[in-house]
Amino acid sequence: MNVLLVNPNREHMPWPAIPVGLCTVATALDRAGHDVEVLDLTFSRDPARDTRERVRARSPDVVGITIRNIDNCNFEAPFFYLEEIRDSVIRVVREAAPRATIVIGGSAVNVSPADCFEYLEADYALVGEGEVAMPALLAALESGSDRARVPGLLERGRPADRRLPILDTGRLGRGEPASGRAMVTDLETSARSEAFRWVDVRSYARHGAPYSIQTKRGCLLKCSYCVYNNIEGHAYRLRSAKNVVDEIEEVVREHGVRRIDFVDSTFNLPLSHARSVLEELATRALPVELSTMGLNPAGVTRELVLSMKRAGFESVMCTPESASEITLKTLDKGFSKQAVIRAARALAEAEMPTYWFFMLGAPDETMDTVRETLAFCEEHIPPNHMVLFSTGIRVYAGTPLERTCKALGWFAEDDPLFFPSWFVSPKLDLGELYGTLVRAAESHPNWMTNAETVLSPRMAAVLKGALKVLGRKGPFWQHLPEVFGLANRVGVRQRGLRQHELAVRSIRDPRHHRGPS
Repeated sequence: MNVLLVNPNREHMPWPAIPVGLCTVATALDRAGHDVEVLDLTFSRDPARDTRERVRARSPDVVGITIRNIDNCNFEAPFFYLEEIRDSVIRVVREAAPRATIVIGGSAVNVSPADCFEYLEADYALVGEGEVAMPALLAALESGSDRARVPGLLERGRPADRRLPILDTGRLGRGEPASGRAMVTDLETSARSEAFRWVDVRSYARHGAPYSIQTKRGCLLKCSYCVYNNIEGHAYRLRSAKNVVDEIEEVVREHGVRRIDFVDSTFNLPLSHARSVLEELATRALPVELSTMGLNPAGVTRELVLSMKRAGFESVMCTPESASEITLKTLDKGFSKQAVIRAARALAEAEMPTYWFFMLGAPDETMDTVRETLAFCEEHIPPNHMVLFSTGIRVYAGTPLERTCKALGWFAEDDPLFFPSWFVSPKLDLGELYGTLVRAAESHPNWMTNAETVLSPRMAAVLKGALKVLGRKGPFWQHLPEVFGLANRVGVRQRGLRQHELAVRSIRDPRHHRGPS
């Protein structure tokens, strides 16, 4: 079949993300004998125009659209992505190619299947892993066979309102496909992304984006707010170290990739698997800078960090979410404050540049627990590490946090939590909390609030370009302490922070805060 796959994600912070999932689906469809092309709108200034032109030129039988995120998970400056995708991509496809079948998938669809399907007006939604589901759907469409057997399929006219189990998580979700979610059983032999075939990876690199690699899927952790379990399941599905590093060597040697980011939910868990990957990387000594977006404090030791440096790691992102024993327990993080301290010491001693993430506002959070986290950052995080504080927690359907919030009466029982939905501990005064963060950020150039992460693609490109001209290397966030230090000295940052503070103080109902009307 003639297939056009579309990536509508135009978010550029902290960098534009290579559409690994969509590229993997493209490779799988190519293997199955379909004629596949990818339309990547990441750098498009007019997605409606570019979509219309490509669809009219190609006249596809099927258009598959990946949906990465529902919104930006930013209580301080919320943005809902799906309206633009529906209006500038899906409706444009419908108008330009009325006979084309429109299929949606991706992580956002896995998070909220029925609501995404209804809102985005597609013909089909695929829940689970698209490299399994999409070839199965196209085979059924070609042969006219029973589509009910296609794993992960939602289709018009078949109700999807019952709450059914989500993979092996023990969680229940509304809108689950009757056939169950599609899952890859063998990551060794399944399709790889081969992103260099489908998108312009050099354009991504020019905008500061590394090449994305997964070493496994699944996560045994049970963080109360997290949707990774819903997307990938609990049980780990591991790639061998050789398989992982073979892929890295190919893109480095043959396609000029110079930066790799491991996008596992937690790179260092299970620890034995991480160690085997690190040993293989150290043995091959490839000319590439490595990083990971998912370093869990539970497995961070001095020995692990030194192994990461030997393997070629230049930076990491670490996600403790809190440094308060009380808050770590309410979030079901699975590790103690002592583990966070141990991780901070190991990363600082090894001089590993680190981007730290903390969420403030969990159940039972108070100003005392907030100050405990701030005190930890003051004592243990060096000034050349970056720290991001997020106010409020995005609540998703099918998570333990949903059950907690509804038991508290925070949300109505029938609230689908599809549009931006937030929890902020009732034990906190929102104005006092955010004012405390603003004062802390003003005196720490390496501490930032989540509102400060919101930049237009054009502004992000300007800042990254300026840093490149100045000879700065590495990820964009690594240079933010320098940028904020300069902004603090001239008073620009303080004015911006005070504006954000006024906006947060004006919020009357945080539960469904959608930003300025």
